Amino acid sequence: MRYGSREICNVVLKDIKTKEPVVYLESLTTSSLEFKANTVYARGGRGHVKLIGWDSEKEVSMKMEDALLSKASLGLLVGNNFKTATRPVHKKEVLTVTEDATDKIVTLSAKPTATAGYSVFFYKTDDGSSIGEKLTATVTTSGTPVATKAKFTGGTVPSTGDLVIVDYYVDAPAKAQTLEIAADKFAGTYLLEGETLWRNEDGVDVPALYTIPKLKILNDFSIEMASSGDPKPFSFNAEVMKDTKSKAMVLIDLLEE
Repeated sequence: MRYGSREICNVVLKDIKTKEPVVYLESLTTSSLEFKANTVYARGGRGHVKLIGWDSEKEVSMKMEDALLSKASLGLLVGNNFKTATRPVHKKEVLTVTEDATDKIVTLSAKPTATAGYSVFFYKTDDGSSIGEKLTATVTTSGTPVATKAKFTGGTVPSTGDLVIVDYYVDAPAKAQTLEIAADKFAGTYLLEGETLWRNEDGVDVPALYTIPKLKILNDFSIEMASSGDPKPFSFNAEVMKDTKSKAMVLIDLLEE
């Protein structure tokens, strides 16, 4: 019986010792195993032809591309996990100057953080991106409903209708999480179990299970951002290492009844 392979592989990466799942990769667009080895030859005679060959240095690599990236899979790539954080995060607004009695003000959409070391900056702008003259303003939060207003004081006071860039920081939401890509953290080594389908010549799909006892995730990856074209998949590149308990690098179970 012969088979065709035209189905993606659903993958789970597990802790090698406990076999506890670490991450499921079930939105892959491609997954492939590549095999290669080094062969050296004894040559001689007329034409210096190959006489005997020796094979060694077998290498197996696996490449996976995922259409979607989860916090767990990104954490796996960088060797760290997302953690709850309440640190200040950047916010930029382009606001129109209005009048409040005799004052010229802008109304911010959020309250600036009270954390020390984070200031609020104001600039005149013609188009919302070019930075013009720096302005001085006093920020207050009050009223019902609560509103955060900045009243321009001293130096140049903008006119009603002018555009102003406000660059400041706000406290992240309570459920926000942060991933730290650290210099001393790297992707780990896992047990891989994958499941796909091979179709035989009778047109029957047969489950094919892949097991890689020791898979080292490589640290090279990219997060691409673009305003046009198809969304970019996220790449997981890995090297297969020999299992210390056997000679196995890859196991394939074909569950044909």
